[in-house]
Amino acid sequence: MGNIKELLIYVRNGIALVFSWLVICTVIASLTVGSGAISAVYLVKLFLLGLWAVVSFVVSFKTGWSQKKGFIFSLTLFYLMFIPVEIAMFYYMGIFSTAGSLSSWLIFVGIVLGAYIVSVIVDFLIMRKRAIIFTEKIREFNSK
Repeated sequence: MGNIKELLIYVRNGIALVFSWLVICTVIASLTVGSGAISAVYLVKLFLLGLWAVVSFVVSFKTGWSQKKGFIFSLTLFYLMFIPVEIAMFYYMGIFSTAGSLSSWLIFVGIVLGAYIVSVIVDFLIMRKRAIIFTEKIREFNSK
């Protein structure tokens, strides 16, 4: 039961952070564009998008079985869980109103793939080296 409580705490804290930032970004975007008004229905849709993002993150990165599989597995699982729902919610929210042009989809895919590739490179080049050093230090400490 403690594990479920811990996951619910992650969801609570995550949705507070994500939803507040989504609202701030939405207010800035609406003031920049000049619309000024944000409906309660739109805020509910933002909340649902943020909730799914947080649940996807918690399932992908904070559960015991996903942590055992490693970072790349967790990142891939998160992308597979979140990206299709994100696209559907963007249409539902009216952010994507038409099928879109090839260039806009290429930009979207480029951003997603770019973030994924950067994460994989950071994991392989930086975090693996640190993990090796950390493991050596622990072995050295345990041998003394």
